[in-house]
Amino acid sequence: MNILFLDKMNLVNGSVSVIASNLIQITGCEQNLSGFYLLNDAGNVYGKYEDFTTLYRVFDDGYILSNDGSVYEEPEPVPIMPETLEEVIESKVIEMNDTQQALIAQGVDVVLSDGSTEHFTLTEHDQTSLVGLQAQVMAREENIPWHTSDEDKHCKFYSNEDMARITSKAMGYVTWHVTYFRDLRIYIRSLKNKEEVERVVYGMDIPVNYQSEPLKAMLAQKS
Repeated sequence: MNILFLDKMNLVNGSVSVIASNLIQITGCEQNLSGFYLLNDAGNVYGKYEDFTTLYRVFDDGYILSNDGSVYEEPEPVPIMPETLEEVIESKVIEMNDTQQALIAQGVDVVLSDGSTEHFTLTEHDQTSLVGLQAQVMAREENIPWHTSDEDKHCKFYSNEDMARITSKAMGYVTWHVTYFRDLRIYIRSLKNKEEVERVVYGMDIPVNYQSEPLKAMLAQKS
């Protein structure tokens, strides 16, 4: 656009945009607060903005003028309200649940009858399938098809003994994490200050008075 600033009376080239009834944005030329006209290529005036003489705001490649004396003011920052104890507790519960689910999904190593070790994932889909595999074990079936965690390997047949090992280890692993998390959640929700909640980590020792009988039994087996 051809811009004629009124204090110089010479044409400059730039871009002019109306962004509000009282605001004009100018880019592509030096800052000038004298008001201006827009001219076409024939030199005829087609826009008069002589009252846009207040610098409203400056940005990287231009500036904005106002015609009512207004200037831009940064909005007041919205205060961040501190989390309540209840919010901190529920945030920690969600964090611990996410950790539990991730650890379960990673799965377990199982030592098979020939002494080899294979790793099996325990996603929700895997856990559902294990129920059916347990039924096949109980039915004394042989050559039970299943897969390891290695996505580059095909499914293969496992003997009844090996599948019994796989399902026992897998379901025991899931039961441990589910039981531990439920007791940990009860413990977290019993805490009375944020600092205590923030110190909670997955795998920590849960105080005995917050341990369920199944968890106590599992811990006793591990010791």
